[in-house]
Amino acid sequence: MTELNLASGASYFKSPEAAVAAAITAINAGQTYYGPAEGTAELRNAIAERYLQEGVTINPEQVMVTPGTKQALYNLFTILLRDDDEVVIPVPAWFGFYELLKYSKGRLVTVQTSLEDDYSLGVNALRNVLNEKSRILLLTNPANPTGRIYSRHELETILELLNDYPDLYLISDEIYDLDTYGKPYTSALGCKGPQERVIVVNGFSKNFAMSGWRIGYMVGPTKIMKQSIDFQSSTFSGVSMFIQEAALATITQQSAALTPMLEVLQENRRIMQQGLEAIPNVRFYVPDGAYYFFPDLSYYLGKTTPDGETTTSTEDLCNYLQNKHNLVVVNGDKFGGMGHVRMSFAVEQPELVQAMARLKDALLQLI
Repeated sequence: MTELNLASGASYFKSPEAAVAAAITAINAGQTYYGPAEGTAELRNAIAERYLQEGVTINPEQVMVTPGTKQALYNLFTILLRDDDEVVIPVPAWFGFYELLKYSKGRLVTVQTSLEDDYSLGVNALRNVLNEKSRILLLTNPANPTGRIYSRHELETILELLNDYPDLYLISDEIYDLDTYGKPYTSALGCKGPQERVIVVNGFSKNFAMSGWRIGYMVGPTKIMKQSIDFQSSTFSGVSMFIQEAALATITQQSAALTPMLEVLQENRRIMQQGLEAIPNVRFYVPDGAYYFFPDLSYYLGKTTPDGETTTSTEDLCNYLQNKHNLVVVNGDKFGGMGHVRMSFAVEQPELVQAMARLKDALLQLI
């Protein structure tokens, strides 16, 4: 039985032709050296222009190019966090945040959201955890793993809280911001509030199937960007020039790369939704963005497999799916969603159809 993998955070699509062609041209032209620590002027201008087209005015000096979004976050954790500072994260949330915080001065504080409330983030829940040690409120929009999009009203309500906590920054991870399915999307940069303490991290990995290129960026207050540039100059130097040329070509020809991928993802989302609806006692949120479902499979915990083993935990259930049915999903406990699993629909459609049939068959075999 062929293994079917719904666990990857990267899509199956090929990188944009424009990116590949631009990189090859740049390599042939000898652009294989370090780029400026802050990124090339051309790419920073293009990123600023991208936001201008969305009605958000930023200066290129507010943009810094990074070797991936994860590195952007690590830069910010390094320059912003002091001893015993707290980083507040609504959960379920991407497990990579926890990993990054292991190497910083920050202490993780979580705010639980629930499927029953459509993963909304209540102001009262935030106030219950915010204090004078709160330094960063870290959101993902659209969210990984839930696919939830925060509305403009929700974001502006959250931003109002920053006025009560003068040392608190909002970092909005918007790496999936172009992978959306009809619900209006607003960047934190376009919201009313203390923008001098709002920072967005973004990149090319998810929207444009460029995960291996390792290029991202951050947008925020000039003061924070200067500190981040100094840190990056001292550690990573700069992103390679040919990679920046690939990113520039991608962002200036955005629709050519994005439109066909979104058409496939829209159909794949429908396939996975129908597959989950066909399985009894499975609850889930239909994602507004990103390319994951995060279904609650807790009904199938505590059941017995045909081999007589018990699915005591989410890990047991994931192992059963992988070892007995060659179906790989991600344990939702890692995201703070006990009893859930994360499943990507950014896979080829024949594999997706097989995977959903296999998931149903596997779960219905549990007694």
